[in-house]
Amino acid sequence: MKRLALAALFLLAATGARAAYNDVGVGARVVGLGNAFTAVADDVNSIYYNPAGLATLDRAQVGTTYSRLYQGLSDRSGLQNSFLAFESPIRQGRQGAYGVAWNYFTLDSLYRESSVYGSYGRRLFPATLPGGLFGGVSAKYLSRGLGQTAVADNALNPTGAATGQQDPVLKRGSQSTMDLDVGLLYRLYPRFTLGLAVQHLMEPNVSFASNDSDKLGRNIKLGGAYRTPFTILAGDLHLHKAPDGSTDKTAIFAAEKWLPTLLHGSFGVRASLGFGSREFRQLTAGLSYKIHRLQMDYGFALPLGGISGTLGHHRMGLSFKFGRARLAEPKVSEAILENMQELAEVGTPEFRVQAQELALYKRTALQEFVRQATLDVSAGRLADAQAKLEQAHGLNPADKGLGDSLERVTAAAKIFPEITGQQTDAAMAALYGGVIDFIAGRSKDALRKIAYAQSLTPGDTRVEGMLRMLEGRLGVQAQAAIPEPTAPTLGMEKVVSANLALMEVALKEGDYEKVLKLSKEVLELDPARIVAYKRQAAAQYALKRYPEAMGSLNSALRLERDASERSTLKSYIDALQALIDRQRGPAPAAKPPVAQPPEPKTVTPVEIERMYEDGVDLYTQGKLREAEETFRRVLAIDPKNVSARRALDRVQAELLEGTKP
Repeated sequence: MKRLALAALFLLAATGARAAYNDVGVGARVVGLGNAFTAVADDVNSIYYNPAGLATLDRAQVGTTYSRLYQGLSDRSGLQNSFLAFESPIRQGRQGAYGVAWNYFTLDSLYRESSVYGSYGRRLFPATLPGGLFGGVSAKYLSRGLGQTAVADNALNPTGAATGQQDPVLKRGSQSTMDLDVGLLYRLYPRFTLGLAVQHLMEPNVSFASNDSDKLGRNIKLGGAYRTPFTILAGDLHLHKAPDGSTDKTAIFAAEKWLPTLLHGSFGVRASLGFGSREFRQLTAGLSYKIHRLQMDYGFALPLGGISGTLGHHRMGLSFKFGRARLAEPKVSEAILENMQELAEVGTPEFRVQAQELALYKRTALQEFVRQATLDVSAGRLADAQAKLEQAHGLNPADKGLGDSLERVTAAAKIFPEITGQQTDAAMAALYGGVIDFIAGRSKDALRKIAYAQSLTPGDTRVEGMLRMLEGRLGVQAQAAIPEPTAPTLGMEKVVSANLALMEVALKEGDYEKVLKLSKEVLELDPARIVAYKRQAAAQYALKRYPEAMGSLNSALRLERDASERSTLKSYIDALQALIDRQRGPAPAAKPPVAQPPEPKTVTPVEIERMYEDGVDLYTQGKLREAEETFRRVLAIDPKNVSARRALDRVQAELLEGTKP
């Protein structure tokens, strides 16, 4: 007789206690943190804990967890919990992210609970709040039911005697309803984060009996988190509404540390301590291993108060991320220092390996930060681009060009953290084009475009601020950089300028048909607009309409008077003509493979080091096949070269997993 299980069943069904849909947590990693996840919310488990965290995720992820709760009970009751979730950003997170999940709890065959989640999170007020405010909501379908029990078919009277009749509360057997969770996440850039989540916002009635009331009390969670590279310190305060109307309070303090390696993945450890009302005390711990996109987690929780005689909760989790990450955080320069504190003795082989790993990590990270900053600028996310360039500059402070780019992006991001609407709004398209020119160092072009944007939105103080900033840098007034149109052509010039601004945005986004449409409209109004012919040619070339592109380039050449521009156009025309001729003529004969010269029998250590560095350079450029061959050549000459062996293993792993496009 499963006495404890039946007792728990009666508690669930008849007393309205907090045991129904109790917050036992999900996710092996989060349980290792004691469920102190409200302000962390940095993986797919955010669907359950704080849906606002979805808005901070940069790529799709799927995660699953299986849990055994209160192991070792004397009656061998089997309490199990399973969780499966998926989330994905929308348009690389610019329109938030969505998530779906399924949570399932069972007590042997006697009782079950399931929750189906549909969640959405996005950034709020992106242009006004520093750091970032994120909001999220989870709509839930709750369903619970009872298994077949003798008590349900043969109710007991107050004296404990069987009545031979069905229990009026248990006879219904199942119940379902809707519920809602909401959350907020405020990032105090760059290290501090605050979180607020409310579970069971609607306080649904989950009673089995239609004439009874068993409402789920709201759970309010307040959290704070502090991050350093590969480290999280978190704290949560949970306020649970008890059946008697009082408020139960729980406080949790947690810490997590990741120990990354260049070639062998990352190892994570975490622990927490919690205490609160009704003698709640709990100790948790967890371990993780992460390599490339795959992460495996184990979480353990041991109750120290309340229920005794148990071996605690045990959870196993598995998650997988899709695509490439945006490396906004943590600060890589600090992370390198934090994880390279115990260096080997200078001059030893171990020190040489560490130094080579460090150089490879820095090169790869710097190039990745610059690449992602470029993508952010192209998308108008200037604040995000600033964060990436700060990371890159921290890795190479001596790079003057990188410093200049950072300074320009920072100046623009202070006024416009994010530019939106450039695809459809002419003023924002002109502003966007001006900012791109400013960051690229074309300040006069930037001044002209932003002055035009200001003329379309004379009341926008931010556009005015951008214009004043540029005037101060150039030492000229905007009107001096813009030729004054004559009165009869003023209306036409506005239409032409608006279409040209929209054309620049469409060209950057690869919408070539829109470029052709806009260029046609411009040329109908102003047949001598050279830039329209150039943009038209670029779109036609991208669409592989080479003869048409040749015609557009020739039209631009006939109108162009600047000698330098004419020379550039002629080089384009010559290259395009050569391409057209190759397409018309027979395919060139394949060249015989060039025999590789044999490796010299005697190779100096310096030459081996140079060969190894060549392999590293090829790796950082994404040329994995060439890097693999180079490291093989090193090993053919020096089979005991540990650095080359480890580098070859890394390259082969990435080729197998496809981590680099």
